[in-house]
Amino acid sequence: MNSQIKRIAYKSLVYCIMMIAVGLSMVSCIPQKNIVLMQNKDNGKDVFEAVDSITNRYRLQPNDYLFINVSSPDAKLSSFFNPWQGTGSSNTTNREFYYYLLDDSMNVDFPITGKINLKGCNVEQAKEKIRSAVSNYLNDFTLIVRLASNSFTILGEVNKQGHITMPRDQITIYDAIAQAGGFTSYAKRKEVKLLRKDDTGRVHMYVLDVTDDNIINSDFYYIYPNDVLYVRPLKVKSLGFGEVLSVSLVTSLITLYLLVLNVTKK
Repeated sequence: MNSQIKRIAYKSLVYCIMMIAVGLSMVSCIPQKNIVLMQNKDNGKDVFEAVDSITNRYRLQPNDYLFINVSSPDAKLSSFFNPWQGTGSSNTTNREFYYYLLDDSMNVDFPITGKINLKGCNVEQAKEKIRSAVSNYLNDFTLIVRLASNSFTILGEVNKQGHITMPRDQITIYDAIAQAGGFTSYAKRKEVKLLRKDDTGRVHMYVLDVTDDNIINSDFYYIYPNDVLYVRPLKVKSLGFGEVLSVSLVTSLITLYLLVLNVTKK
């Protein structure tokens, strides 16, 4: 009678353990559709027409830095517009002499010409305004204007959070994620938040699904300077499930099974 009760108790415990294991595995496993990037969700086209360039779309903002260089056949005249050329060393230059800050009123204080207002300008338009100002003093010159503060911020479920410098003027959202070391196991790839300022200084928030390949056709495929990306965590993180727990869970269940088996045999 006692042995029969033990067998029934043993079968009940084993059944409970199996049900618990199945339930936990279903909670802790992340479906493939939630982690695979660039899925063709609507079975649409495989060729996309992404925005060719963000150079003309990005409007300069206060606290941006511009690299400005003026050169002319007369080196002495050029030096008036490029004070850093007269600092003595041709190999090392102080960036404050050739990186010019846009103040809160969107003015750049350039040598000789004085303040030039660049409100509402992209880089090309800013270049034309600076060219017009310099042309009052020089007839023959070459002008280089580039955005010198190309960077973005990424936070949340990536392997390297922080303020990241863009390696070139134009990078995609996937480039940005790669620069941050990629997603963690808990990243909610379907709800990546993007904060972006418009040319009036207002901040807009967008929620992006980077698992959908249609993002390539959107205005958010390329990252702009000063963008902020936030990658939300999946709910399983708050529940404590993950890759490490899956291994420990299996180990614990096997241990429990062997313990129950040993007890019921006595």
